[in-house]
Amino acid sequence: MRLRLRADPAGRDGPLLVIPAYFQPGSDPSAWESMAASAAMIRAVILNVANGPGRAPSPPHLGSLALLRDAGVLVLGYVDTNYGGRPAGCVLADIERYRRWYEVGGVCFDRAPAGPRHLEHYAMLASGARERGAGYVFFNHGTHPVPDYADHADLLGTFEGPWHAYRTLAVPRWVRTREAAKFYHVVHSVPAGCLPMTLRTAARRNAGCVYATDRDGPNPYDRLPAGLLPGATPGASSRGH
Repeated sequence: MRLRLRADPAGRDGPLLVIPAYFQPGSDPSAWESMAASAAMIRAVILNVANGPGRAPSPPHLGSLALLRDAGVLVLGYVDTNYGGRPAGCVLADIERYRRWYEVGGVCFDRAPAGPRHLEHYAMLASGARERGAGYVFFNHGTHPVPDYADHADLLGTFEGPWHAYRTLAVPRWVRTREAAKFYHVVHSVPAGCLPMTLRTAARRNAGCVYATDRDGPNPYDRLPAGLLPGATPGASSRGH
């Protein structure tokens, strides 16, 4: 069953996809072609070359990214922040490499903390990213953070986990005061036939962006799930994340 999404960036008619592309173009080139062909369903694609930009440009990624760029798909460079423990200089250097090598339009700050202690640090990272040309900033907390993070990012990842945990997720009241396009839910280990239900659940919880997959294991984002996009079929796994 193919998921049905409407291309409304504000999330009013249904959530858009933000796809964690933690798979190599050489292992499944059709996945990148499917993403380019489905641009209207996608808010962004997260590029993760080697748990970051890697040590040098990756030629296989360059051609695949050209497909996405030509289709108008926003690409975000994946940067690990280690819950505020990674030095700001290293984080910002990763952004510069992504911008120089892959011409990404924004950044995904992964492993962002949820508490107030590091709020000023992440405000600085967001400002630094924008100064370096990243027009779209995403903090991936994996849980609901304190509300002030929403003042510094375009998108907050407020759930990442398995379907059984998602079914009972409680949404803080402050989330309802913000536009749905501010929030992103990632749900893995989704049972067969439950992907459409995941979209409906995300919409009810004011999440304008979503990713749902039946994949599980240490890297459930190593390939696109069948039925997520038109023409997408399960490809070869790539556990090099």
